[in-house]
Amino acid sequence: MRRSLPAAGLALSLAFAAPAPAADLGLRGATWPVAEPDLLAEIETRLAALESSGALERFAAEAAARARARIEAPEPVAGIAPAREARSRRFDLAVTVAGDIRAHDGTLVAAAGTRIDPLAHAALTRDLLFIDGTRGVEVDWALAHRRPSTIVLLAGRPLALARAHARPFYFDQGGRLARRLGLVATPSLVTRDGAQLRIEEIPLEDREGAGR
Repeated sequence: MRRSLPAAGLALSLAFAAPAPAADLGLRGATWPVAEPDLLAEIETRLAALESSGALERFAAEAAARARARIEAPEPVAGIAPAREARSRRFDLAVTVAGDIRAHDGTLVAAAGTRIDPLAHAALTRDLLFIDGTRGVEVDWALAHRRPSTIVLLAGRPLALARAHARPFYFDQGGRLARRLGLVATPSLVTRDGAQLRIEEIPLEDREGAGR
């Protein structure tokens, strides 16, 4: 049978087993207070430095010049070439809704399977003339069009042409209209044909007598 320790002996043993307090060993090496720079103050300091050096003004001028260049000479729409033969086709703008369309309050606007025809709600009152504004023959063709029309560039400088001919020239930014209508050639004449559109590709000879 194991003999138990007297209470006094047990207390003494526990006292010696307790961890001793840590000793103060002094400092070893340099120390710095933990501090993080104020981000806003740092940005303001850098901006002030840029402003005082004139760099900020140069950056603003360069950004404005780039924006102006994109407006004056947008990137040509890819995949477009001069028409080589006369072609005509009809195009249906109507789309069939794949899923229910609801307003922000949950009101049903159009149920899945509904056929929506934009021409039934908005008449096309002007012909659309899609041209390459870098070809003078196409610009002349568009300007000579007798019916009310809107000229849409797929390449060229819309502002320069507008100034030169005193009428608006629009640009199909990003080729959205060209893709929607499946355009691949200029000039293309888009008119209304009943409940659909008619798209005609019209070949033109350059002034020198040969296509581009």
